[in-house]
Amino acid sequence: MNNNLSVCIMAGGVGQRFWPRSRESNPKQLINIIGDKPLITQTAERHFDKISPEKIFVITTKSQAEDISAALESVPKENIIAEPYGRNTAPCIGLVCALLAAKDPGTVLAVVSSDHWIPDVDVYLRTICDAAEVAVQEKALVTLGISPSFPETGYGYILAGEKINFSGETVFSKVEKFVEKPDKEKAEKLIKAGNAFWNAGMFVFQVAEMLNAFQKYMPDFYKGLIKIRDAAGNGNIETVIEEVYLIAPKISIDYAIMEKAENVIVGRCDFNWDDVGSWSSVSAHWPKDKNNNVIRGNVVTVDSSNCVIENTGKGVVGLVGVDDIVVVQTGDELLVCRKDKDQDVKKLVDKLKADPDLEKYTV
Repeated sequence: MNNNLSVCIMAGGVGQRFWPRSRESNPKQLINIIGDKPLITQTAERHFDKISPEKIFVITTKSQAEDISAALESVPKENIIAEPYGRNTAPCIGLVCALLAAKDPGTVLAVVSSDHWIPDVDVYLRTICDAAEVAVQEKALVTLGISPSFPETGYGYILAGEKINFSGETVFSKVEKFVEKPDKEKAEKLIKAGNAFWNAGMFVFQVAEMLNAFQKYMPDFYKGLIKIRDAAGNGNIETVIEEVYLIAPKISIDYAIMEKAENVIVGRCDFNWDDVGSWSSVSAHWPKDKNNNVIRGNVVTVDSSNCVIENTGKGVVGLVGVDDIVVVQTGDELLVCRKDKDQDVKKLVDKLKADPDLEKYTV
């Protein structure tokens, strides 16, 4: 194992598709959607067998930092990094790299999401450690790809090219191309070709190599990152970060760096993975009744099937003669939608936010 390996958990999102359970004050990663612990707690603990809590970092928003710190008792409070503003994944990864470079630019960093479900911990950790070796060996930016099990249109895809010479168990290949979220027909063709992976949004690289990529592809923002690096440890670091973020672009690490860089490698993930992206996705993780309903809370169903129902309110939720719907009752809020439309819950939240009288139900 690379003794210089650290982990950065990205935890700035809200998870609007899990409204009404997920709110700005209680975001998706702080909810026990799967299991009896919040997703972010499970994510951090997943690494503890190989990586000490002192090498676990979390980047989040100021509004979430305190609650996230409380959910991660083993992780030092100073490792919880709060962005002044949300600017997508490129600035947040750049910020962590700048702060870590102030101590050791040779640090190898694995960047993961706070809300993914990965039950095969041993295989996952082996893959991360293998990716760390390859990142150093090839001076590369490594992205991790999931072998697609169906033509998902909600993910981007990574096309693998020539294999990398590596003696470990994980298979690594040069990235041939990144593909934006395809329609179903294109997704089917990608899978049939046999060299496509789902883009899981997990990366492993040496901090110095990623900063080099920022210098090449985001030169103006790179200057700000150097200011942050040089100010790290000083009393005015928060002021410097604020100044840099005021002019930071809103852009993902894929658009800003990964799709442009030449030294990008994809590692094949041989572990089960789910980004738990919507209410219908919990069907794979909650127990099912004889009619294929997944239920949590006080719920009664009659002649209903293939539904997702959660009731955290005080009363009873009853369903009669309905199929393929999502029902979530929290007490003050009620969500009802078709399972095949659950991605549009985000649109509902946007509409609530736009109404001054209803905005309070998203906070």
